[in-house]
Amino acid sequence: MDSYPSLQEIPIQTPILLDGGIGTGLIKYGYTSDIPLVQFAAENPDAVIALQQGYLDSGAKIIRTATYGANSAMLNGYGLADKTTYLNEQAARITYDAFHDTAIIAGCISTSGLYIEPYGESTFTELMSVYREQVKALSPYCDMFSIENVPAIWNMRAAVLACKKENKPIMVTMCVDEDGDTDVGTNVLSTLIILQELGINAFGISSTPANITAELIKKIAPYAKIPLIAKPSAEYEEENGERRRLSADEFSEQLRLCIENGAIIIGGSNYSDDNCQQALADLINSDTYTISEIEKQDMSLVFADENQVFFLEPDTTEFSPAIECAPDMSEEISDICDESYDILTVAINTPDDAIDFARNMHMSTLPVAFLSDDEISLKMALMLYQGRAIVDGRTLIDEDKLKAIADKYGAVIY
Repeated sequence: MDSYPSLQEIPIQTPILLDGGIGTGLIKYGYTSDIPLVQFAAENPDAVIALQQGYLDSGAKIIRTATYGANSAMLNGYGLADKTTYLNEQAARITYDAFHDTAIIAGCISTSGLYIEPYGESTFTELMSVYREQVKALSPYCDMFSIENVPAIWNMRAAVLACKKENKPIMVTMCVDEDGDTDVGTNVLSTLIILQELGINAFGISSTPANITAELIKKIAPYAKIPLIAKPSAEYEEENGERRRLSADEFSEQLRLCIENGAIIIGGSNYSDDNCQQALADLINSDTYTISEIEKQDMSLVFADENQVFFLEPDTTEFSPAIECAPDMSEEISDICDESYDILTVAINTPDDAIDFARNMHMSTLPVAFLSDDEISLKMALMLYQGRAIVDGRTLIDEDKLKAIADKYGAVIY
């Protein structure tokens, strides 16, 4: 099967139409949450094919496998963790066998529900192993990957790093509120900055009510180096608490605004039915939208952690003295952040230092720079840090090796 080196090179006219909701779409075929979606798909191939054929008939160019939430951590809740590889292969093969000649297939990945230290008991390497198992099972049957509705940055980064080993395009979308935050506080602009530097190929918003998605796209578009995605829900909650579902025409109008605000990949998610999908296809084939010129921000010195964005000025930025790592760094980090420094510098001398800082990184209110003369320790620090980091250029590591390390994890040498 051919794979594409980058999303931008996929031979599709833009805007690109994605498929619609998989889980909500299969409800009419008998799916309930009593069993995982991937199990229903594996046991009901005709339902999956009928749903996806409908999306293709409506003009979708990319369809996703019915493997949302099908990693071992999520399947463990159903007693099916040991069936992870088998179920993902079965579900993905259904879509591949039916449509690999007529559509681009995206392997669908979502949250693990696991929390890393200090928020939970899992390690980041354990998260990557969870995602790696699912990615390896999906890869033979997909052209790209779609990471969706993951609320925590550590899960998103783990999934991206797992997917990158397959050298296929990666789309990431997240569900956020009107402030751009997930239910665990991860911010959409922070996530865009972190993940586009990590090497994803498209980013956007999914399962968020359509009536707020266009404005969110507008806010992040100036910072995007990659294509933006709008894949909202057709249902939202009104001020009186009642649920309202948009008509196909209303839904299409909201997506037109998303296109005009910078999204070039669109689709529907929750409660977007066949009529919505057809309305989006008609929109793309019409001349009723304008793709706006977006004034882009200089991103060379923009950094982020899971809920903060930092804009630095090259002439005035001041690094802190390098602090040493320890199991409890709260006092040292707090003292530096209370001073007038612009960047928290952390000395990373051993792999244990990288682990210690990872457990304390949530204490920092500043962007983080790692100072290290050891390649392995620096790699670990950059892998475990859940943000876009700085690599302090005052290092003995060979320049070419240092650049390769920084590029892999989306860091800036400064």
